Amino acid sequence: MPKILQTLHDRMSVRLSLWVVTFVAILLVAALSVMYHFSHQAVKEEAVAKAMLTLDRTVLAIDNVLVKVEVAGRMMRWNMERHLNDPKALSRDCRKMIEDNPMLIGCAIAMDTAFFHREFIIYTYREDTSNEKATRHSRVLESDHYDDKSYLEQNWYTHPMEDHEDCWVRPYEQGEYDVKPTTFSLLVRDSKRNIVGVLGLDISLKWFSGIVKDSKPFPNSYCAIIGRKGRYIIHPDMNKVDNHSVFELINGAKRDTKMELLVESMIARESGYKEVDIDGQSCFVFYKPFRQKGWIASIVCPESEIMGGTTRLLRAVLVIAIVGLILLLLFCIFYISRNVHPLELLAQTARRLSEGHYDDHVPETRREDEIGSLQNSFKAMQQSIANRIDEIRQVNARLEDSNAALQEASSQAQAAERAMDEFVVNLSDRMLQPVINIEKVVGDVRKNFRQMTQQEAEDMVNKIHAETDIVTELLYQLLEVSQKEGGKA
Repeated sequence: MPKILQTLHDRMSVRLSLWVVTFVAILLVAALSVMYHFSHQAVKEEAVAKAMLTLDRTVLAIDNVLVKVEVAGRMMRWNMERHLNDPKALSRDCRKMIEDNPMLIGCAIAMDTAFFHREFIIYTYREDTSNEKATRHSRVLESDHYDDKSYLEQNWYTHPMEDHEDCWVRPYEQGEYDVKPTTFSLLVRDSKRNIVGVLGLDISLKWFSGIVKDSKPFPNSYCAIIGRKGRYIIHPDMNKVDNHSVFELINGAKRDTKMELLVESMIARESGYKEVDIDGQSCFVFYKPFRQKGWIASIVCPESEIMGGTTRLLRAVLVIAIVGLILLLLFCIFYISRNVHPLELLAQTARRLSEGHYDDHVPETRREDEIGSLQNSFKAMQQSIANRIDEIRQVNARLEDSNAALQEASSQAQAAERAMDEFVVNLSDRMLQPVINIEKVVGDVRKNFRQMTQQEAEDMVNKIHAETDIVTELLYQLLEVSQKEGGKA
């Protein structure tokens, strides 16, 4: 496998294609990063605006119900404060309040023990509150107690008495009905403006649940209502409505700074949103306080729900980009291979030329681009080299013939030279004896010329002439052979 990869890498078309695809991939990644950044911001801003608008509508819808209850309660308080000493009139006021306001499921008047010198409570409520239709048409009943405990120990009575102001409370006591209520408690004053009791108006949380249930800017988001002290008034998980609060979110084993900031902002009645982790899931929490109620409305949206479209779009774009890059790579390899194929042929021909194969055929092309010009020029160069090589071969053949003739002449000259040397040596050997004889005669004459007779001297001279003639004859023969050799040369 590495050998195959190495072979592919050695091909110029593959390398050029990889460079092109790499450059395009870098540009594509940069473009997708910028696009994702701005689309992520745009989607986030749109989601925030949508969630805050939904939250505003939820707060406004609940506020409208609460304001109606507050207005009705203040009107009833103004009317009942004129006859506080008449229990029957107070009872009529309670019954009429329930009958005239379908959103109310209960009405209670509880007086301070100092007013009647005893505990006094009038409590009217609807018999059936299982649904909206039953609530509107159910009978109104009356009782002299609210739950099993004394009203003096119940928060709908104690909170306004302690704070000296009207307020909404979340009574966990359920009274004579099985529906979880929330109560608007109003302080009742006598003619001297002394606080003498509390008027409580109960609303079923079902009134809010429908509004809250519809407050979903995204399919998997949910809305919750939080009370004055951080306790849940409405929550999709009904188990959290009884005795749970938002402070449980920051009392875990691991400290979460973001969650602490969220809870602090909500308790401080601020408005906005935070990004936090809830049950291991990243979420956007949008929150807004109610007007003068002490309640806080919040919408929890999973980040995957808000950014899901962007994530899916990014995945689709990445798949398309990867497939596009693969197709681009294949197209580049095919197109570049087709266009550089003549170069590969030229490279192979050049290798063959370097190995001495000068007669290889180089095809001619009709392409008019640089590669076509190069191929035709290479063909002309190859033909020129081949012609030149033929001429060189012909010259070499002639030179070889000449060299053979010269070698033959050289051999003959060497043979003649050897014969001449033998001839000279032979003549030299033949001349040696006459010269020795002459030298011997001359030696004898020099030693005995005083005692020699005329005849002896003449015999000596004749002998010298005879030997001299022999030497001279031999020299003539040598000179004649030398002249013949010089003429041949």
